[in-house]
Amino acid sequence: MKLKFFLVRNLAFSFLLGAALISCKEAEQKPVTADEAKEFAKKLESSIEKRDPGFMNEAMDKKAFMKKAGLGSGRDARALGSSIEEGMKMGNTITRTISKKATYQLVKQYEKDKVQHVLFRMYDDGSLNYHDIRLSRSGKEIKISDTFIYTTGEFLSETISGLYKQMKTAMDNKSIKNTQNDWSQKLPEMRALMTSGKYEEALAVYKDLPGDIKKMRAVQIVHVMISSGLDDMTRYNAAIEEYKTLYPNEPNMHLLLLDGYIINKEYDKALDGVNQMDKMIDKDPFLDYYRYLVYNLKEKNDSAKISLERLMK
Repeated sequence: MKLKFFLVRNLAFSFLLGAALISCKEAEQKPVTADEAKEFAKKLESSIEKRDPGFMNEAMDKKAFMKKAGLGSGRDARALGSSIEEGMKMGNTITRTISKKATYQLVKQYEKDKVQHVLFRMYDDGSLNYHDIRLSRSGKEIKISDTFIYTTGEFLSETISGLYKQMKTAMDNKSIKNTQNDWSQKLPEMRALMTSGKYEEALAVYKDLPGDIKKMRAVQIVHVMISSGLDDMTRYNAAIEEYKTLYPNEPNMHLLLLDGYIINKEYDKALDGVNQMDKMIDKDPFLDYYRYLVYNLKEKNDSAKISLERLMK
């Protein structure tokens, strides 16, 4: 039995196309209140349920977001501005990727360091991810200032900043720069093929990418996700080992490798991964569903029953 623990498989990948800087001094804003955060969460949950990307797209505070990414004001950053503007339309990315049966549900709303957060769970046919959304105020509107994506193990602003630096280094390499148009066009092609379930075709596109581009963290994550759909244990394990070698001790490792643990029948590691994820989130009762599934695979019927009873409560 194979379980997929990835959601919005191309969310971090959307930011591979570039980044831009918007930076200026902002006036002090009144903190978002708990009631405002709860109301915002209701609207966001309802819009995604209706598969309407508009609310989330408009809620992104691009100005604050790009300032946090700290990309500088160089010509390269400005030149890639339009690409990153498109990539920041999170509502589009989510609604285009998930199935009709997928859910986007509020797990909890909380305050940390005087900042309101809303934590959402995305679930789609066994695929699982969490978005920890930080809220801020811009004038009279409540905005998303940043989002921690659990499959990537970092904030989107950090993803953009890291990818921009890696891509700039790659483009400064003459051998890659000369073929830039070729490989930059292949990135969205690989994403589209993977979303359509054409994993072999997506892998072929990945193999054609320049070596330095393949080593990018977000591209490596996509490679693992592509390989998980191949039904080929040898290639899947090879992708995992490559990622672990390039990026050891990553905070998202327990989530990224859960599927591999299940496939390889390493059920104790899978349970540990679920528990570690629950610890990071600070409790999501829904994770008992995964404990139930894994205990079933271990043929631990009593433990499976306990997990299911907790879930039903």
